[in-house]
Amino acid sequence: MSDEQPSSDYEKLADKVGLVPNVRKQDNLLQAAIVGVGTALGAGVGAALDRLLVGMLIGLVASGLLSGLVLMVMGLVRK
Repeated sequence: MSDEQPSSDYEKLADKVGLVPNVRKQDNLLQAAIVGVGTALGAGVGAALDRLLVGMLIGLVASGLLSGLVLMVMGLVRK
């Protein structure tokens, strides 16, 4: 994505260790986009199967886990 460097020890800790909230705006927007698209896709599949809320819930959980995985990898490869 971008080559922005962490501006504080807190951001370095959040990238490398985790267990603290991430305050990078770009990371949070990426996670929101992934979760939004995943929830919408889950809702679409659920609506096709007459289980809209179940599809939304599955899409929300799955995309939340996927976005966390993406951000974890991004944080580990940041310099």
